Amino acid sequence: MTHSQGSEFIDYRSGQLHLRVLIPKESPKGVVLMVHGAMSNGRVFYSSGGRGLGCYLADQGYQVYVLDCYGHGQSHPPLAHREEHGQYEVIHEQLPLVHKLLLERHHQPVHWVGHSWGGVLMIAALARYPSLLAQIPTLTLFASKRTVRSWSSERLLKIELAWKRLFPWLGQKLGYLPLQRWRVGMDDQSTRFLMDSLPWISDAHWLDEMDGFDYGEAARELVAQGRWPATWFLAGAGDKALGNPRDVKDLMQECGLDGMARYQVLGRRQGWRRDYDHAGILTHRDAAHELYPDVLSWLQSPQWRADTPAGSQG
Repeated sequence: MTHSQGSEFIDYRSGQLHLRVLIPKESPKGVVLMVHGAMSNGRVFYSSGGRGLGCYLADQGYQVYVLDCYGHGQSHPPLAHREEHGQYEVIHEQLPLVHKLLLERHHQPVHWVGHSWGGVLMIAALARYPSLLAQIPTLTLFASKRTVRSWSSERLLKIELAWKRLFPWLGQKLGYLPLQRWRVGMDDQSTRFLMDSLPWISDAHWLDEMDGFDYGEAARELVAQGRWPATWFLAGAGDKALGNPRDVKDLMQECGLDGMARYQVLGRRQGWRRDYDHAGILTHRDAAHELYPDVLSWLQSPQWRADTPAGSQG
């Protein structure tokens, strides 16, 4: 490990947001912001021992900031009974706040990287606040989907039964979802976040739960204007429900990026060592060897249009 690590805390509401800062040995070649998904936290991107995509990029000379959204990871306070914040606050407050801080600090563009639902929230923030677009050269999305249309036994268990039925009932009863205690997810989740996400998973139109803003329409307009950053959608062939390749492709098409973004499925049929699953696309040791170098190349020289062999397109 050739980088150093530290933690930074940003005052936010009645608590603090946590940023894990991964600092390269020499002057940074660029700046990266990483955001986790639901039931998760920033450690999907790094470890104290130097594993993870964030650590790899820091070793390669990038200054990496990994956000723990409010109530997750080391952000304070931890989730507790009757939380009143959800995905709306990530889109409208937390992402713009952190991005502004990084711009003021480094005076250079910031690459955005999201995993799972974190990527959906990143797209929503850019569609809602297009002034951010000129400051973001690349948007890299791992297993990010909005709607869940593909069918599998895993979808029936994790989405239809747990996320749509059991978790809302438990969340209303307990005030939040103590998922770590139940050993279901990487982190706990607020009930309001869960309830905010339910229409997005199922509805044809991607509308803001507060004011009806149409995120899909806004993203398509910005893409048509040529203002959207170079975007790469990655999906694991072994991801059956939480980031199924078909659902990931649906998100790309919904944003008007079909043929205008890089789309890649990571599986044996496409020449990869394994059929990567939802977390393994970032955390598996094979990903460190065969995928991380591609991410580095992408940040250094992004391609707007799909540029991988036909067999890799899924």
